[in-house]
Amino acid sequence: MKVLLSFLVIVTTSVFSFQANAHRYHFGLTNLSVNGRTQTLEVSHRFFVADIEKALSISASKELNEAQRQMESYVNSRFQISQENGEVVKLNWVGMEADVHDIWIYQEVPMVDISSKKLNVKQSMLMEIERDQVNTLNVNNGRGTQSYTLKPGESKVGFTL
Repeated sequence: MKVLLSFLVIVTTSVFSFQANAHRYHFGLTNLSVNGRTQTLEVSHRFFVADIEKALSISASKELNEAQRQMESYVNSRFQISQENGEVVKLNWVGMEADVHDIWIYQEVPMVDISSKKLNVKQSMLMEIERDQVNTLNVNNGRGTQSYTLKPGESKVGFTL
């Protein structure tokens, strides 16, 4: 009986350990959307809080202003929009918000600052820490939505706005 009980404890522990790791995935979502009312290109990013904490070594005790500056610097280094001529579009930081699971990051740029209809996006957030990171980019130009899947080694895409 003792042997059977020990066996059941080992099997149960192994199954729960496997299940805890089995569903771990690394996914991010970026939405680009033209706001016709304000004439801005709005950018929103959504990532898992745990992944962002890992990338930036942010702890809950870190001052909010410091965390926001660190996040802005990280996003600007890993997410860029460039025009057909190669000129990088300067995105304005709007802010960020988080709940227990997700963090949302917001940026925007006035459409008058974009002279090209053909744009290129580099979206490599979290790809430096997770080999299986997948970032989905949704582009809504007012006529429809185009979706792109970006992975390590394939983190750039071009499209017409």
